[in-house]
Amino acid sequence: MTPTQRRNSALNAAGEALFGFKGNLMASATVLTVLLREYGASPRLIGAVWSIETAGALLPQLLGLYVFHSYQQRKRRLILWHVVVMLPIVGVMSALTCLAPRLDPAVYRWSMLAGHAYYWFMIGVVNAAWTDFLAGIFPVNIRGTVMGLAMFAASFAGAAGGLAAGYLIGIFPSPQVYAALYAAAWCLGTLAMCLWIPVDDSALRESPEPPPPAIRTLGRHFAQSLSDRNFRAFLVARILATLGFCIIPFIALRFMSPAGGGLSRSTIVSCGAAMTLGFSLGSVVMGPLGDRHGHRLGVLLGAGLQVVALLVLLRVPGLGGCILAYGCAGVCNACGNVSHYNMIFETCPHAHRMAHIAVGNLIIGTPMAFAAVLAGLIAERSSLDTVFRICLVLSVAAFAWCLLRVREPRTLKLSAA
Repeated sequence: MTPTQRRNSALNAAGEALFGFKGNLMASATVLTVLLREYGASPRLIGAVWSIETAGALLPQLLGLYVFHSYQQRKRRLILWHVVVMLPIVGVMSALTCLAPRLDPAVYRWSMLAGHAYYWFMIGVVNAAWTDFLAGIFPVNIRGTVMGLAMFAASFAGAAGGLAAGYLIGIFPSPQVYAALYAAAWCLGTLAMCLWIPVDDSALRESPEPPPPAIRTLGRHFAQSLSDRNFRAFLVARILATLGFCIIPFIALRFMSPAGGGLSRSTIVSCGAAMTLGFSLGSVVMGPLGDRHGHRLGVLLGAGLQVVALLVLLRVPGLGGCILAYGCAGVCNACGNVSHYNMIFETCPHAHRMAHIAVGNLIIGTPMAFAAVLAGLIAERSSLDTVFRICLVLSVAAFAWCLLRVREPRTLKLSAA
């Protein structure tokens, strides 16, 4: 690495670490799930949390193609979007939680769900632009390593955030402790974004300034992306994998129930730290490994570990099962970030990478908008075991499809990468 690349990498890792700590103070899979459950949320509503999160993070990216199209203004607009548009809703959710004892439980539940939806849809707008921004300032030979180290830092700090949240929930009264966690998350998230201000993006700013994409041009790029057989096969594998792992919020429900061991709320939140530790381990390993041997390997590993996690949910109750399930989920999520996005970068057959990222995420995100809600409905009408068995079949199918049909992009000739 050059000195500039090392400095950018350090700032990126530090910012992600602080953002990761903030994220686990209000993690939807643990903190928000147990909070909403305390106020009477049904499995269907808990499923809606995950559907909103995954669909919101993926579907609104077309708007980002226009808001963040400028290379000259991209860093400034990305930082302002986070600080001014996205993060203040976390403060609103803190205020709502302070008022929760005086609100009707249904009003509170739906207000928090609306705040959660706003937050994740704002992430969705910025998602493709942020990943494209990182891809523009780090060359391909170190990109996986840099992303892996940043995600390791975010997850390691996130584990500390999860443990802190679990400890505080165990010793302070509800809902005031949740309100304090959301307020702290708002402040820390804003501080984290300030660490990106000194990042040197001159390599990106010196690139030719693209105009906002016309609808016809965008459609042509989408068609070019989807005409690539290997990219289509990769999308099928990722759709099967994401559908097979729409059960993240149901892990908490499983281990809070008598069948899962009846663990306490604070224990569940603390066990959620295993997910971030698994994410950190997966990120730091899969980044360099993918740089050397190709990122298809990480996609395969993620699908395989989904199968392990689902078998744990079906067969292993108690504290050990909870820790193991969250740990496997964390490694799966690491593969779904480091390996997935590098595969997206490397399968691009044209010069407009943001369009390629957007069309891939739109196609993957559309079924995810409904998957977890449907899973919650099945859990209400049948059982969590039925949901886990269906997801197990989908995860096995994802692994088999990726193994047999997806090829490593570095072995293929692309018109642009």
